[in-house]
Amino acid sequence: MATLSRLIFYPLLILFFLGKLFPFIDIFIVLLAITNLFSQKNFKIKNKYLLIFALIAIISNLLYFNIIAWLYLLRLLSLLSLLIFPPQFDHFQHKFLNIILFSNIIFGFIQYFTWPDFTIMSSQNWDPHLYRLVSTYFDPTFTGLIFLFILVYFYFYSSTFLSAQLSILGYLFIYIAIALTYSRSTFLTFIIVFSYISYIKKNKKIFIYSLIIFLLTLIILPRMPGEGTKLERTSSFYAKIANYQQGLKIFINHPITGIGYNNIPLLNHQNTQSHANSGFDGSLLTIAITTGILGLTLLILGVNYEFKNASLFYQSLLLAIFIHSLFANSLFYPYTFLLLSIFKSIYPVATPLGKYPPSKTQK
Repeated sequence: MATLSRLIFYPLLILFFLGKLFPFIDIFIVLLAITNLFSQKNFKIKNKYLLIFALIAIISNLLYFNIIAWLYLLRLLSLLSLLIFPPQFDHFQHKFLNIILFSNIIFGFIQYFTWPDFTIMSSQNWDPHLYRLVSTYFDPTFTGLIFLFILVYFYFYSSTFLSAQLSILGYLFIYIAIALTYSRSTFLTFIIVFSYISYIKKNKKIFIYSLIIFLLTLIILPRMPGEGTKLERTSSFYAKIANYQQGLKIFINHPITGIGYNNIPLLNHQNTQSHANSGFDGSLLTIAITTGILGLTLLILGVNYEFKNASLFYQSLLLAIFIHSLFANSLFYPYTFLLLSIFKSIYPVATPLGKYPPSKTQK
């Protein structure tokens, strides 16, 4: 099973790169989770909060049965299992991961300069983005978070495979890709995450450089046609407030166990084919609505446990996805969650910075 789990890893990363161009990643997430569970030699569970949260999510879905919602719940449970039982990846898989991540950024630039007008995709129930980098995920907000993950990873570990000069060029390359998403939630998350890194490392330069880069972004970033490239836009701000108000009304009516994972479109009688209706503009609000106060409490406790027992690298990723999820349903976006679990698996808590973890075949 361990060998099968490793084999699944490669097509899974290819599907990660393809994003919404070939949206079958859910199947491989489930397959990886199953094979990974069977390959475990020790089922000792450290983060019991996430396990109990998974049970609460199952109970909530039993109360409001819907087959589509159960399929999404299966994906969520699979992703959670990869955090609870991190799979083992070897050196070659790590190298393959690097290739996929940076290829994704390159493709993002290609998309931005050759296909900046994404409004035609509104006929396929995608948001009509214009002059924003969306890469293969068709959404600049989630793309921004994924690229921020890559930037944090690059900050901590680029010294293992690049010189100092190339590392600086790499930082700029990744950050420019982030900037071209015009994602304000990602900009805010960027500042908070690197401020936290600066505080923990007691290095003021990290904060100063990050702030300077951000301020230069506000000045230099081109204001192309379209509402989405206006960083001062207020329409989305008021839309999020209305979205939160609507979500809180649902939560008040179902406060204990919620309405079941991914049942929001059915409850609101929305277009279930839309790519934006499975949750509200905030992961914590979505969890409160779908699993109730019990699920929300357990999830927060689970994330807190992960944070307290993590390296600075993994803490930075957790902080990034938590802050970002206040403005978008980022925590349960499969691509961000998958990347989070992969990074945790490749760089566990005990692995020193700049070192590749030993694989089972290397021991």
